[in-house]
Amino acid sequence: MIRLLAIGLFAAGLELSVLRAQEQDRQPAGSDVGAGVQAQAVAGPEPIPAFQLSDLKTIPIRREIPGANWVVADASPLPKDPEGIWVLEFSFKPVRLIEVDIPNKGRRKVHYLYYRVVNRTGKARRFVPQFTLVADDGKRSEDVVLPLAAKKIQAKEDPTKDLSGAVQVMGELPASIKNGVDDAFYGVAIWDDVDFRADSFQVYVRGLSNAYQAVEPAAGTDPVTRYKALRLDFTRFGDERNPHSREIRLGEPAYEWTYFP
Repeated sequence: MIRLLAIGLFAAGLELSVLRAQEQDRQPAGSDVGAGVQAQAVAGPEPIPAFQLSDLKTIPIRREIPGANWVVADASPLPKDPEGIWVLEFSFKPVRLIEVDIPNKGRRKVHYLYYRVVNRTGKARRFVPQFTLVADDGKRSEDVVLPLAAKKIQAKEDPTKDLSGAVQVMGELPASIKNGVDDAFYGVAIWDDVDFRADSFQVYVRGLSNAYQAVEPAAGTDPVTRYKALRLDFTRFGDERNPHSREIRLGEPAYEWTYFP
């Protein structure tokens, strides 16, 4: 438990430092999302020492139509996005379940999202994603560190591709500039506390873009920053007695770009 807490604190601190390091590279998004949204910078915490992230390991794949069950999110800028922002291409398979042994919790089924990311922006980008699952009752679940589960998921999905999860997914994502070949990064997000009684849920993926918006605070409250995120929608058919992957289906539409705190 102490080790997991330390990893969590490290991840939170590293994400904060990444956001500070990208401050000059950010472009504020437009002001047409909700009342009171301002295209302005938000004062952040005190500067922290500079650091260096290593390059993420990518795998060359043929640039062609995705394989079975892959969904490719359109990375084109939105009309409300200003010029100069960058967006990474994100592909994913529908959320699935797998049974794993979890320390201090025993054997149980967890939800996971198998994905890949390609950087077509022309230069290396810092990739420090966050995956938040929000059930239909509003309960939020964050991506967790389960190395044994990640290995089991890799064996199930594609043993030939190294799979990274949680705090391992932090680094510089090289630009994909080869003709006919993509340099793709493969990862997995895992949640172990999702209520199987939920009839639907959404997954918010942050870290795919440098766009953000600042919401002007009410009197006496702190500013709120919303980051451009990809929202994936899912519906569950069945009940909690014997949950199965086939009961989880993509929404219509399957995804939408939005801004998420």
